[in-house]
Amino acid sequence: MRPTFPSQGSRATESLLTELARDLDCSHVAVNVAAIAERVHARGPGESTAVLAAITREVLGPLLRDGAGARLLNRIRLQPDAPVLGFRIAIAPLDRTEPGAGVVAAFRPLDHAPFTIEDLARLTGAIPRLARAVAARVEPETGLLRWSAFEDEISRRDRSRVSSLIYGNLDRMHLVNEVAGFERGDRLIRRAGRAWRAQLASLDALGTHLSGDRFVAVLFDHTLNHARTWAERMRETIAGIAVGERQRGISASFGVVAMPPGQGYQHELAAAETACRVAKERGRNRVEIYEDGDNTIIRRHVAVRESDALAETLDGDRLVLYAQPILPLAPGTAPHHYEILARVQRDDGDTVSLGSFLEAAERYQLLERLDRWVVSRAVGMLAPIAAPLGALGANFALNLTGQSLSQPEFADFVRTEIKRHALPRGLLDFEFTEIAAARNVNATRRFIERMAEIGSRVALDDFGTGVSSLVHLKDLDVFRIKIDGKFVRDVQQSSRSQALIRAIVQIAGELGLETVAEFVEDAAIAEHVRRLGVHYAQGYFYGQAQLLGDTLAQLVGGPPTLTAAGGAG
Repeated sequence: MRPTFPSQGSRATESLLTELARDLDCSHVAVNVAAIAERVHARGPGESTAVLAAITREVLGPLLRDGAGARLLNRIRLQPDAPVLGFRIAIAPLDRTEPGAGVVAAFRPLDHAPFTIEDLARLTGAIPRLARAVAARVEPETGLLRWSAFEDEISRRDRSRVSSLIYGNLDRMHLVNEVAGFERGDRLIRRAGRAWRAQLASLDALGTHLSGDRFVAVLFDHTLNHARTWAERMRETIAGIAVGERQRGISASFGVVAMPPGQGYQHELAAAETACRVAKERGRNRVEIYEDGDNTIIRRHVAVRESDALAETLDGDRLVLYAQPILPLAPGTAPHHYEILARVQRDDGDTVSLGSFLEAAERYQLLERLDRWVVSRAVGMLAPIAAPLGALGANFALNLTGQSLSQPEFADFVRTEIKRHALPRGLLDFEFTEIAAARNVNATRRFIERMAEIGSRVALDDFGTGVSSLVHLKDLDVFRIKIDGKFVRDVQQSSRSQALIRAIVQIAGELGLETVAEFVEDAAIAEHVRRLGVHYAQGYFYGQAQLLGDTLAQLVGGPPTLTAAGGAG
């Protein structure tokens, strides 16, 4: 979570309230804007600012919404039979055209001189500047706080009692965008945001549009049951927002968590997001409460932490690239092929596989960011020695994820990186798993075509795991297929694995494709797949992955020749 810094709008608001308190000779000046801001400036000791904030929010704000304009309240009772309040008050709406948008109130102790018409004029004269300062903290499309302002506001609030945090996420917005278009999808998000603020207007609460289709609210002094009720009401409101005249409404899922008194909110935000994810997994269009005993939520919370850890790894530049050799088995096949792999460098200097992060990275849409990092780093390392590598006929392959395939901009990014570094044709290829390619054949085909224009090819990894592998070979113009390791590991014992590998090799030969056997871990397996006609082998028998920088240094400096026997020749 990012640190909290007061925004420019926050500093401007504070400055204006200070100026107003001085000009009006009052003890306190309060501003309340429903669901986005609540501020009380005190010139000195006196009445609790929390009490005056509550009066501004619960009494003066509704008074303006009922049609009252700027006015003086030199004597006011909060209830008909209550004593006179110990303050004189001058109030004005923050927006004359929308009285319910917010209220500014100046307070003087009852034993001070009454406010005058001139005082009220000074108060209303400051309104435009104050409104601009508040507006700088607000997202105009939804009327909700910007994230930085939300952090600022929540850090200022009285957190002496249990509050609740609610995380909401619109369901299946990607389908809305595909069917109805991004413009209509954006309009729906704006409508949902305005509804989010409207539902918070009468409460001691804050709301923010986190990003995209995600919203957050904090309900101060609200129990979990109260927050659940609010979330259910919000869920019903969003369900009434129709996509189009003939289309059903959208829906949203919610996660709710208690915020203990006096603590931060970062942990609770992650917990509420976790509960929201579980709500989606349990059918969407529902509200889930974060409970420590719920195993599903616990597992999802672990995934959230893992995604945060991966994001920190990317931000901290703690990924390192390795290369594993792919060795020729058949006569006439070229040497010096490598697959580039990414690993995480721990604080102690050791590296670990990305495997433990990938599920969380896929769930939280971090895979394309990971792929972009890998592409940029690999191209940057290959470019300075591209000429000698090309003279050797060296070739490197990057294994990319399906999330990147689904993003049209990703192919443009790859092309730009390769062209910017003037990487020669044929030096860098790409791999996608068969399953990733099958999820979006059209996107895979477009990516292959875009890469072919700059001289890069695409291979299918883990081939044989898909339900229609032969169809993929028909539809996708790949140059290589890598036979899944589960067929290779037991090739000596399983006649079915032998038959499958033999069939793959025969089909590949008919189509002019190269074949690679993965997970070749000993000499017997290597010999077996060689007899079956496989062109290349990759696995521990031919070498474990080592740092890409070391591999490149060895190649340029004159590497030993690796043979099909697994050693130096």
